[in-house]
Amino acid sequence: MDDKKLSPAVLRKQGFLLGMGLTLLIDGFIICLVNFNFINATLKQIWPLFVIIAGFCFLGADLFIYRRLRTAFLFPSIMLIFLGTAFLVFSSDVFNISFRQFISVCWPIVLVVFGILLLFVYGIQRINNKQFQFPYMQDDTLEEDNY
Repeated sequence: MDDKKLSPAVLRKQGFLLGMGLTLLIDGFIICLVNFNFINATLKQIWPLFVIIAGFCFLGADLFIYRRLRTAFLFPSIMLIFLGTAFLVFSSDVFNISFRQFISVCWPIVLVVFGILLLFVYGIQRINNKQFQFPYMQDDTLEEDNY
């Protein structure tokens, strides 16, 4: 890369393209392994793995392009990894209950856990007189990067 600074929009586009390229490369490799029976599973069972891989690839692309984690990639990547893991557990039959049955019975647990996490973050910020900021609370997607 030459000495000219790239605009944040160009860096976001490069990060997105790098993340998509890595995702497609790894997903294609896994599909080939499944098609040639090197992996004893069907695509119906392992499709959530592709969602998890996308989350990790976008985190890696963000670290590679910006040399730090940014909000624009961090939270979507974490959600992809979390949801992909949840779907993978149910599609690979780890539990004897279907995802639909689990959600219909246990969905309030998700609300309770999310509420506890928010109260925990609020408590830490309150104890530390707002000196402690929850990571990535400021919108850093619009600021200029100085390398």
